[in-house]
Amino acid sequence: MRVGYDGWSSPRDVPMERVDAGGWVAQVDTTGRLVVDCVVRDDPSSRCDNNDNADYRLWVGLDPVDAHVHVRATGRDALGLDSLRIAAYSGGMTHALVSWMDNDFVDLVTAAVPWLTRLVWVKPGGPTVDSVRARLDDGAVGLKLHPAFDMYSADTPALDPYLGVAADAGVPVTVHSGPGPADPDLIRRLAERFPTVRFVFYHTFLGLPEGRRRATRHARDLPNIYLETSWCRSAEVERLIREVGPDRVLFGSDAATDGPQHFVRRPPNIEMTETYNTGLLRLARQLRPDVIRKLLEDNARRLFGLDRATFPRHSSGG
Repeated sequence: MRVGYDGWSSPRDVPMERVDAGGWVAQVDTTGRLVVDCVVRDDPSSRCDNNDNADYRLWVGLDPVDAHVHVRATGRDALGLDSLRIAAYSGGMTHALVSWMDNDFVDLVTAAVPWLTRLVWVKPGGPTVDSVRARLDDGAVGLKLHPAFDMYSADTPALDPYLGVAADAGVPVTVHSGPGPADPDLIRRLAERFPTVRFVFYHTFLGLPEGRRRATRHARDLPNIYLETSWCRSAEVERLIREVGPDRVLFGSDAATDGPQHFVRRPPNIEMTETYNTGLLRLARQLRPDVIRKLLEDNARRLFGLDRATFPRHSSGG
């Protein structure tokens, strides 16, 4: 195994030993390290298995949760299950919250993939309230709203029956936030109408900085609003934590909308300045250990009631 640390510094080869028919182990010194970056190969002269050119990453002392991923099909296209698996391995994610408009497909995927936990996609007029309640009873941990994609105003009263179910079940509601029908001002009205429901602003606003400032103000004003960081630069994540506090900001990536290379894409896919992996490394160096743990793991596990890591680290299966 070829091993590097904290962004491939000090790379070296480490021998692996077979432990059973399906597994190998290697002893790696992680003292003082944030992450282990690695590829594996059969022998020193062979071609590396480097996770479809995305490499592998393991966090030291953390089991990170990606609070925002999607899957709509099998395979390695954008939003494909194989693409998501490769991206998750490359970012060192051990658990993820998944949603897509086809709830039946997401049901099937999460039944087969233990490190994915489902949200129920809802919109005015469908699915039925009873089916949403049944999915929550069967293991789904929250709702997903996408007013921009489904073309409705985020504050429409037509959502109230679903939000009532969320309130009864005690589960969070994640909401795409961005210009137009998904504006943070509109989502705030939902949070005011349902003060016992916790709302997660996906992206914290997918648009100009002014929208993110308003989303941040709403989170400061209302304790049931949480912010998620997909497509936010690391400096913006620091600002969110500074202004809202470390307990209500969750890491998410929107994987794998950029395919298998989602966490390491070149040119950088976060505002053309950072990849997810470089941004996360910077945050791990800048933030206190307890704060980075809350951002990457504890907040999502607490908010959605997730068990500890279930990611199949030594399996290449979906």
